[in-house]
Amino acid sequence: MKNTLLFRYLTGCAAVLLSAGSAMAQVSLGTSPYTETFDGIGTELPTGFSVYTGASATAPGTPVATFSTAKVAWNNTSGAFKNFASADGLTQTATATEQDASTDRALGLRQTGSVGDPGGAFVFTIENTTGKTNFNLSFKLQSLDVASTRTTTWVVDYGVGATPSAFTAVGSTVTTGGSTFSNNTITVDFENKLDNQTGPVWIRIVALASTSGSGSRASTAIDDFSLSWTAGTSTTPTLSVTPNTLNLGRQTIGAASAGVPYTLTAASLTADATVTAPAPFEVSKDNTTFATSVTFTPAELTAGLPVYVRFTPTASGTVSGTITNASTGANDKTVTVKGYGVDPNDNLFSFDDCSGTDFDGWMAYSVTGTQTWACTTFGHDAADAAGKDSKPYGVQINGYSSGNKENEDWLISPALALSATDYPLLSFWSRVAFTGPGLALRVSTNYTGTGDPNATGVTWTDLNADFATGDTWMDSGDIDLSAYKGKTVYLAFVYTSTTTGAARWTLDDVRLRKSSTPAATILAATPELLDFGYQLVNTGGNKTFVATLKNLTANATIISSNPEFVLSKDGTTNFVSSLTYTPAEAAQGKVTVKVLFMPTVSMATYKGTVTIASEGATSATVALQGNTIEAAQTLEVVNWNMEWFGSPDQNPKDDNLQQENAAKILKELNADVFALAEVVDTVRLGTIVRQLGGYKYMVSDFGSNVTDDNSYAKAQKLAFVYRASVVKNPTFTGLLRCTSCDDYGYWASGRFPYLMEADVTLNNVTQRINFILIHAKANVTPLAESYDRRKKGAEALKAKLDADFATKNVIILGDFNDDLDKTITTGISTTASSYSAFTEDATNYTAVTLPLSLAGEKSTVSYNDIIDHVVLSNEMAQFYLPGSARIRTDVAAMIENYGTTTTDHYPVMTRYNTANVALPNKQAAAAQNRLLSVYPNPASTAVRLQLAQAGAQAVRLQVSAIDGRTVVEATGTLEQVNQRLNQQFSKLRSGLYILRITSGSKVYTQRLQKQ
Repeated sequence: MKNTLLFRYLTGCAAVLLSAGSAMAQVSLGTSPYTETFDGIGTELPTGFSVYTGASATAPGTPVATFSTAKVAWNNTSGAFKNFASADGLTQTATATEQDASTDRALGLRQTGSVGDPGGAFVFTIENTTGKTNFNLSFKLQSLDVASTRTTTWVVDYGVGATPSAFTAVGSTVTTGGSTFSNNTITVDFENKLDNQTGPVWIRIVALASTSGSGSRASTAIDDFSLSWTAGTSTTPTLSVTPNTLNLGRQTIGAASAGVPYTLTAASLTADATVTAPAPFEVSKDNTTFATSVTFTPAELTAGLPVYVRFTPTASGTVSGTITNASTGANDKTVTVKGYGVDPNDNLFSFDDCSGTDFDGWMAYSVTGTQTWACTTFGHDAADAAGKDSKPYGVQINGYSSGNKENEDWLISPALALSATDYPLLSFWSRVAFTGPGLALRVSTNYTGTGDPNATGVTWTDLNADFATGDTWMDSGDIDLSAYKGKTVYLAFVYTSTTTGAARWTLDDVRLRKSSTPAATILAATPELLDFGYQLVNTGGNKTFVATLKNLTANATIISSNPEFVLSKDGTTNFVSSLTYTPAEAAQGKVTVKVLFMPTVSMATYKGTVTIASEGATSATVALQGNTIEAAQTLEVVNWNMEWFGSPDQNPKDDNLQQENAAKILKELNADVFALAEVVDTVRLGTIVRQLGGYKYMVSDFGSNVTDDNSYAKAQKLAFVYRASVVKNPTFTGLLRCTSCDDYGYWASGRFPYLMEADVTLNNVTQRINFILIHAKANVTPLAESYDRRKKGAEALKAKLDADFATKNVIILGDFNDDLDKTITTGISTTASSYSAFTEDATNYTAVTLPLSLAGEKSTVSYNDIIDHVVLSNEMAQFYLPGSARIRTDVAAMIENYGTTTTDHYPVMTRYNTANVALPNKQAAAAQNRLLSVYPNPASTAVRLQLAQAGAQAVRLQVSAIDGRTVVEATGTLEQVNQRLNQQFSKLRSGLYILRITSGSKVYTQRLQKQ
């Protein structure tokens, strides 16, 4: 567990709590500049400064009643405004003692879910700015706790009045947190925005948006605050504008927007004031006649007058500019204007200008709960094909705030008029993290555009949409809205969370476009692998997959390549090798297909493929596999990277949920040996092992950069969990282990290969096997160095094995952090795998997972490579069960949001026939079964069995249901058993049956479909 440094500045007396009320007095500005170093906040807050929570763009928030003047360390995680040591002169490694000793102080905030996230604000209040112009601000913004992983976005804004109802942002946003230590000087030019204000002026440094990311929140501070201005006189000509920013919103190309006013006020003018707007903006004095420029006389401006601005875009996208208000002798005043040109044929909501409650024209409506849709800097980055990167902005909601909360929140589009002739196609990008309910996409033709979407009389229809399944950006593909052609509709993304689950959903780049052709047909399947495991011969086991059949223009076929795997629409009867779905059947986009595995040969492995196809579409496939080899007959080995298992500091965030999920998966896999990487919390692992029953475990006593008990507790460790009845007399060793040698660097600074040498006994045959678990150097920058270290580590391991294990049974398994066909490292001069020392020695080593890599499989959630591998010595390779290596992606279907709640790696399973049990010739058995024919098949009223070479010889018939029950038995000649079967045939229910005829020493098996 993380050791947190905490201290209080106590010198024989209690820490002082300062009432914020005394610190909220307004400052009367004297001589420029006004400066504040905050070095005296051990006594009180400086005059004019106050701290707020719950601040927003439309409200000051709530002043903090008391401010603790006691010194506090940067990594103190309690939420509050604090007296921090300034970053000036200190580094991120400064100890609590060094921070305490520093006389250079800073005003800080440690955010938590209940304090200042969002809405924390440092506030400076001025009585007035009469006779003062050209205000400029500089201050230091400091990110002080390098261990804080979340990112806070800050902005400087201002408001006018005793209690402003609107605050205007100035300048760019800046961030703290994100595991950074920084001390940046921020400068803000207020231009004319604060000039000659007669009422109170508020300047805020405020966090308006929720923090992003996961983990602990930032410790942020401000220091060296300096506000400067130019002194003026009451006789100097002046202009002022309110507000000084206007957003004209979204407007169709070629159409003029409604006029939006700002107020222009003047004093002591000696000449006319001219207002000039840049194209495609225009201005007007009466909101009727618009031009690029208008003029006001000094007499007209003795009282404030409205200036109307309209926007007529000529191209799609964001347009911005500056309206200049000028008069001789006065400082120019500017109004920043922007708008978004909408192409009616390709209407994109990019959210690039998202701020506060402005969501590109979309409206957030909260039905239940306090968590709401908000802008986020973590929007979709179209330049990142991997879907992991982000860029400003998108929209996001998370129902978790110091625990899962109950919420229902709608994000509703503006009115959208759909073409009556073209195909209206909708698409969007989404990503999700953490566990919780999914999003819904709905459409309404009678929503009014305002108010409660659940109001009486308002109807919404669910649209079939593909949302992300993990924390990677996913394109929904086109959603055909042709059913609403010629109508005006509203779209809504509906978020729900409960006290048991609250996911974080992010949306971006919602696009509605007109197309002359219908949406492309999309075929997909989830999961992409069905692993039936062991199945008793001549009995049936079933699993399901969900097929996406979207935008069909022709029938879709779903075909099984292997007769041992048959398909059904209803899941109870009519199992066949091929299914057909019409466009009408697939109207909802997703169908559930049940697959029945009915093997006919014992001690064999089976593989097949389900192919989903339709005209004009890219086919989708589901891999099928199963076996009739009893687990008791073979050694089953799993290697699995558990991703910082149990770490309180790293993701996955919920350690209890990760432990629960890991236990489910290990129980499901039911292997004899588990080789586990990235085990942090050994106590949690021990709890799982005891829950499994019959297993023991051992954890490496080394890891990367481990120097003491504290670093060992936080480190990723290697572990073996093994079935005690199968694996006996184990010994455990760290191979190549040293402290000041090359191998230390090669193996990630001390994460050496971990050897378990043990006796493995199956079917009364014992083999001594060496299991070598590795977690190699990761592929991190500098990439060339990481590749070289990993390669040299592999070469050192091979040299060790060649020298000391040349005639032994060896299994090398784990997280290789590289693929075996070619390296995943980019930007280097070779494509060779860093494990080429093994792959090029095919005489002595066999990489049994290499065929999976060549087939395009992957072992991690986010990347399309296999980096979790198994390599065997030639002595061990003789025991390998051919084709048994499997990437167990199917376990992800057991766990909601597997990749974010459990691990980003899939388990890898291999099986070994260490007792050398003779396996049958499956091809020969299949050829023999073909000698038995069944006609017709499927059959409804009668059936005829024919068996070549049967003659008058007595045979035995056995008919079994898919659950193994015998439903018909008969003995006699083939003709006699045919008669007996047909006498009972009408009594059989519809479904699939196994026919088995024994003739002499031979057994013949076929399937029969009863209709």
